[in-house]
Amino acid sequence: MKHIIGKEHHPHLKKRALLEVFGLLALVIFSITQWEIIDQALFAIASSNVYYLLGAMALYWALVPLTAVSYRLLSDKKISISTAALAQLAGSGPGRIIPGGLGHIGVSVMHLRKIGISTQKAIIITVANNIIGLSLNILLLVMLFIANPSIHDLLLEKLSTGSLIFVALLIIGLITLSQWLMHVRSTRQTILKVNKQWKKLFSYLSKNPQNLLGLYCIAFIIIAGNVSILLLSARSLDLHLSFVNGLVALSAGVFVGGILPTPGGLGGVEAGTASMLVLLGFSGAESASVALLFRTITYLQPLLPGTLAYLYLREKKLL
Repeated sequence: MKHIIGKEHHPHLKKRALLEVFGLLALVIFSITQWEIIDQALFAIASSNVYYLLGAMALYWALVPLTAVSYRLLSDKKISISTAALAQLAGSGPGRIIPGGLGHIGVSVMHLRKIGISTQKAIIITVANNIIGLSLNILLLVMLFIANPSIHDLLLEKLSTGSLIFVALLIIGLITLSQWLMHVRSTRQTILKVNKQWKKLFSYLSKNPQNLLGLYCIAFIIIAGNVSILLLSARSLDLHLSFVNGLVALSAGVFVGGILPTPGGLGGVEAGTASMLVLLGFSGAESASVALLFRTITYLQPLLPGTLAYLYLREKKLL
């Protein structure tokens, strides 16, 4: 029986190994093709205030374990925060583009499966965490626009017809992709399987409201932390950016980066953040420098540690 099971899984493991090698090579290629952006970012770092820069870098690492804490709050099964945090870090390395034999459900799902959580439940945990963060981000934006109508008026005034068309096309593309996925047989089957897990999660959180409160507190800290990294990036370049403008700019960057099919939103987050900063009144050069420096801290900085974390977890059979 053991021999048969071994034969059954051998082809899968072989394909997975090939995907991992391909993913690592692809990550290197992406870095080379984006060298112009990297070069500009390095130039910005060279001319930046080192103290603000170090503060932004340290803040990034302080935020890494928080998602792992959220996963523990979302699960009735004990999850190791240390290894879950390493899985998050691994997702910032080759995990950005390596499917690892499990499609695009993510490195975190792979790790949760390895520690004994079912695939459907693992998907629910990661998706629910993202939904909580997204809903809080939208709520904060709505509250800021209500409290600061001048920002809303400024954006409407400076948005060109071309920008509106671009945003509309992005939204249409996202809706089209979602509808297509809904009609893919494997996607429909997965959705049916996870529906039961959603009900179980709602029941679990209703019985543990303190967990839900904790999840939103963590989501707020992560959002505020990322905005603070953007503000420190701007400050290191001797630019003063308010928290409100930082939240609006970063939200735009995450939105564009989430739609564009590049590893970790490469190019999209930078473009979205810089474009919004321009709309908010900063020059093109200033906006690009802030966006590139922010992405150097949040995208380039964890690449090597993320790769090491990925290899460590693979060695320990936790991925």
